[in-house]
Amino acid sequence: MLGRYRDRVDRWSEPVARLLVRVRIRPNYLTVLGLALSALAALAFAANRVRTGGLLLMAAGAADLLDGAVARVSGQATPFGAFLDSVLDRYSDLIILAGLALLFVRLGRLPDLLLTLASLVGSIMVSYTRARAESIGADCGVGLMERGERMICLIVGALADLMTPILWLLAIGSNLTAIQRIHHTWRATRAKA
Repeated sequence: MLGRYRDRVDRWSEPVARLLVRVRIRPNYLTVLGLALSALAALAFAANRVRTGGLLLMAAGAADLLDGAVARVSGQATPFGAFLDSVLDRYSDLIILAGLALLFVRLGRLPDLLLTLASLVGSIMVSYTRARAESIGADCGVGLMERGERMICLIVGALADLMTPILWLLAIGSNLTAIQRIHHTWRATRAKA
């Protein structure tokens, strides 16, 4: 869904990326920084410092936006860089939700823990369904709850103290997105057959 705003984001991020290239920041550094900031956000969530976790997620999101821009602007875009970015994004997603799960275990909030686990499953399946569909030649960039949307929801939930409603949204939305991708791929493969 946020993909339609990619051109606007690129226009914003390109000048920042040029500045980062001038100070010799490499795209993979930003990718690893995004993972480190996500891990710090997870620790903040686990320690019940939810707003701090939200701010750290914002910083992780900025690093995630800029790694690709720096790669394009500097001419350092590589297949391995794209692979590394994708893999570390999955680790970030899982670490963040694990931090929330630890918080809810500590607080004895079983319903929120179950929502977090459902969100974690949905997050994995959104990524997996796309990767698997594309491995069989089906374009599968459909769905409402891609990674960017999920991260924005978590940031808003953390900063506005609305984590439970956001977890409902993530648990339902991410799993529906995975189902939507399954259906989309079924239709695409049927049309080819």
